[in-house]
Amino acid sequence: MNLLETVSALLAVVFFTSIALIYNNGAFRQKQHLYHANAYVQATITAHEVLDEIDARLFSTDLTFDGIETEYNTTRTASLAHNGETFIMTITAVDADSTGVPLSAPMAGNIFTRVSVVVAPNAGLRHSVTMSRVYTKTHLNL
Repeated sequence: MNLLETVSALLAVVFFTSIALIYNNGAFRQKQHLYHANAYVQATITAHEVLDEIDARLFSTDLTFDGIETEYNTTRTASLAHNGETFIMTITAVDADSTGVPLSAPMAGNIFTRVSVVVAPNAGLRHSVTMSRVYTKTHLNL
């Protein structure tokens, strides 16, 4: 084997090694994107479950409209066993107007309450997830 063949073989090794590294780096980044997307979807579902819980409790008359602010100004931790994620949710319930803008001072006889759920970022979640819903006082949830 002469010098030209040796240099060609070394260049081929370097070329195919760099191609393999580029491919593996792309696959790793794709895996990271999927992992973060999964965490975002799980956080959204977890926040939505809290809002649905309030809906269900209001509908079943297990919770009164005035009890929303007393029971749902809290922090919860949700651990998901299937993927090992733990989400910390901050739940706030405030008096609001009909569009969900919080009132500067509580108003007597207000019929709107806005509940916001903020899921804090963790290892899989890059940004916090916030979901809000405005609840209206009716004759069904007095």
